[in-house]
Amino acid sequence: MFVEDILDLGFRSVSVIGMGKNTGKTFTFNQLVTEARQLGLRVALTTIGLDGEERDSLFEHDKPKIMLSPGQIVANARSLIVESGLDYEILATTGITTPLGEVILARVLSAGKTLLAGPSTRHELALIKIQLEQFGVDLLFVDGAIDRRSLAAPMVTDTTVLAVGAEAAWDRKLLLEKLKLQLGILTLPSWDHGDDPELKLELEGMGREVKIVLLTAQGIQGIVTQEDFFHRPDVLTAQIDRCTQAIFIRGMLTDDVLVKILASGAESTFPILLASDPTSVFLGKQSFQKLKSHHAVLKVLDSIHISAVTVNPFNSSYGLADPIRLLEDVGQAVEPIPAFDLNLGIRYRLKKEGFNAIS
Repeated sequence: MFVEDILDLGFRSVSVIGMGKNTGKTFTFNQLVTEARQLGLRVALTTIGLDGEERDSLFEHDKPKIMLSPGQIVANARSLIVESGLDYEILATTGITTPLGEVILARVLSAGKTLLAGPSTRHELALIKIQLEQFGVDLLFVDGAIDRRSLAAPMVTDTTVLAVGAEAAWDRKLLLEKLKLQLGILTLPSWDHGDDPELKLELEGMGREVKIVLLTAQGIQGIVTQEDFFHRPDVLTAQIDRCTQAIFIRGMLTDDVLVKILASGAESTFPILLASDPTSVFLGKQSFQKLKSHHAVLKVLDSIHISAVTVNPFNSSYGLADPIRLLEDVGQAVEPIPAFDLNLGIRYRLKKEGFNAIS
């Protein structure tokens, strides 16, 4: 069982995110929660923002709700707890507000389905995760929302599952290109020197006026403000020297920002580029090709762990893709990350091994 593998690796919190709408994220979430229940685990559930909608807002077809079982704990908006029709035991308040009311910690006393509305920020999710520890939870599941906020969840949870669906692109080549790009960002490696807690905290605490921090083996070499970075083309060239080992980019790393940074490098060995975490990286395929041509390496202060990828063959315009072929194509693309079709109950293996049922 996949959940058993997660526990064996020492993980106690899992987020589920999708490549986009209708990629099987909520189905994956429900399947993992069901598996945890079958194992007799004490489970808590929440989401970033609002999820589990009854109807898809874009395509107007039925969407799966979040399934709940007695004994499970939810961190959910007060109004949704009241409107669900399920029996609950209120455990604690959180002080975290949403448009649907305060997020409440409650134990489910009857089986059913519900909408979830949880914290909207990374900080709030971290607070809820800490608060849940007092209730003896074995595993926390976080359902990522369908927008950029969903990437806040992987930054708080121990590991993440990515749901990939034919809805993201019916053309298989395009789908795999999108997948490789997104997975490449999600799995950016952490910076070795980031083990220095004081330097890491100093970089994370840089004010909004800062855009670039130059780093040497001894620490901070220089700082470039937003104003200088965007209005003085030569500002980096004047400061980068052979002692510069890394360039930290505060805030978003976009294609335009990368172009300016790469244009400043005159050294044969380009310094490491360092972003805060994968949620701040907004680079396209061409930008990664530019990094490669400059022999530049992109790393992050805080990395994300991906446990698995799940596949969903559904496409709202074209129907169902061949599920076995989809799993095979995605499995090959993400190797060595495990790939599953949870609906069929199979995991991708190398061709010589075939497909093995999940048991």
